[in-house]
Amino acid sequence: MFDVLVYYKTKSWLEGFAIEYGGDGMSVTRFASVLLMFLLVPALLFGAITATYTPEPYLHFEVQPGPYTSDTVLGAKLGTLEAFTDGEEIYSPAWGSTSENFWPAYVSGPMRFYPGGPLIQWTYEFHIMSVAYRHGYPGQPTITKVDYPYSPIIDNGPIQVKVSPFRVELYLVNTDSTNRNIKVKPPELPASYFEPNEVYTLTPMFNPVYSFVVANQKGTKVNEMMNWWDGEPNSSGSYVSVGGNTGSNSIDIATGLSPDGVPYGDPPDMVSFSVFLTNQSTEFNLSEAVGTNRKEVNTMRIIVSNGIAGANYSQEVIFTDTSPGSEDFMLLPEESGPNPIPFKLYFDSMEVEKGAIITWSNLQDGSDNTKTIRIGGIDQNIIDSLASGTYSDTISVEIRNP
Repeated sequence: MFDVLVYYKTKSWLEGFAIEYGGDGMSVTRFASVLLMFLLVPALLFGAITATYTPEPYLHFEVQPGPYTSDTVLGAKLGTLEAFTDGEEIYSPAWGSTSENFWPAYVSGPMRFYPGGPLIQWTYEFHIMSVAYRHGYPGQPTITKVDYPYSPIIDNGPIQVKVSPFRVELYLVNTDSTNRNIKVKPPELPASYFEPNEVYTLTPMFNPVYSFVVANQKGTKVNEMMNWWDGEPNSSGSYVSVGGNTGSNSIDIATGLSPDGVPYGDPPDMVSFSVFLTNQSTEFNLSEAVGTNRKEVNTMRIIVSNGIAGANYSQEVIFTDTSPGSEDFMLLPEESGPNPIPFKLYFDSMEVEKGAIITWSNLQDGSDNTKTIRIGGIDQNIIDSLASGTYSDTISVEIRNP
């Protein structure tokens, strides 16, 4: 966000900013970030329960994932759901629309069949396990296998959850045991039968998309509120809005799954983007931005970190300002009476449409990715008709992943 302040027929200044964020998330200017935080507040269910689901940005297998204590367990965290209440209880929580779990998740790659044996390309069954912290996180977890077409998060119930937030994690693991201390033994394949630093692939059918469902009243069992034929709630249950999405298949569980597969080991450094405006302030005469004149007022620079050499990346840029009800960018008078001054904003040579998405493509790691911000298009007749005074505008810039 930067401010444009114009002293009529004298000068204006432009104040810069800098933001930094990772490629797996979203960052905006100070004003825009507050706006987005508001937009991301989920809709209320009964005015009591809201939820968010945060998928892992990059899936990778590791030994002893999450609550599992044995080095024989290999798994990848998929994401975390958190449900919030305003003092109400959560009744019999369940995962709905889980028909994808009719079959296990099939993982393919190099595996052994006895200690020290040769690596053979093989396909093995993994399972999605739900880990709930009924009495608060951290604390004693309750592990359940996600079944189909719906799956109780604690058990069939009736269950009452009194903590807020109520945290539930999802994992993809090499066992379907609900014992966190399980020691995986042949004929199952323990973690040592898989090869570190190798990449394992899942079948294209692996695309779990669930919903979050609770009972409408105390004393209801999960099987009493869910349809056995489609995994959706009946009149005894209701969907919880998760991140503003409500209904069947409202939660995309594994967005961090790369088409290249799931590595066994530490994930690579995530690509990140640092964004800067180079000038703290710029002064100019209004005549420099009249008509076809273009006055350069700042330069935006994006630095790509941890990218692949030669690969092209992109970011979305959105410019808005504080002039209410106007499609134009406007310099507003600080005192009542004078009319505002419309102006045009340019990103390099492109005229900016207020609120529209501009895709900044061909960003490369290690390159000087820069674009200039210019002001122009001010009508000389409007200036001539104005009384002297101070005019200002606050321009907000949102930077986000496509």
